[in-house]
Amino acid sequence: KVDETLSSQYISVMEVGGTYAHKFFGLLNFLNLKTLIITDIDTVDADSKSCKVADGVSTSNPCIKEWFENDVIPAQLLEKTETDKIKGRVRLAYQIPETGSDACGRSFEDAFILANYAKFELTAAEAYDESKKYNKIDFAIKYGIDDTEWVAPLYIIQGLNWLAPSDQDATDNGNTE
Repeated sequence: KVDETLSSQYISVMEVGGTYAHKFFGLLNFLNLKTLIITDIDTVDADSKSCKVADGVSTSNPCIKEWFENDVIPAQLLEKTETDKIKGRVRLAYQIPETGSDACGRSFEDAFILANYAKFELTAAEAYDESKKYNKIDFAIKYGIDDTEWVAPLYIIQGLNWLAPSDQDATDNGNTE
């Protein structure tokens, strides 16, 4: 679905960072533009230190905290439905387990590794440790330019499928073409 519809749309990408994305909620609501916010689940332990999702007691991500209006534990975040992740014309996307797995990445990098098991063959714990070895820019260049045989993590695919235009969008905008 995504390839067929998003490739013919005008899309803007704005890098804000999870620390500040929630500052734009009011503006996004005012503009009334269909918007996808992709962020990291950023789990932390009882000492507020970065940890695997399975070991997390909270998230350090201000965008997620603001979206759900409280400090949600990782297990609750993983149980959130599509409806929970949508407010008006804005949808939030963060790491979730890949289909057929309970393992969940904390960041894009470990989610990417888990989504591409055939390429890496790592468990969730190993993916978390492996992702720490990469510089974010080096990782982006390697898998954005040098090695393009991979699949996107499920949370990104779901978000992009939601973002892709639908018949309902044409009706919402008064355009029936």
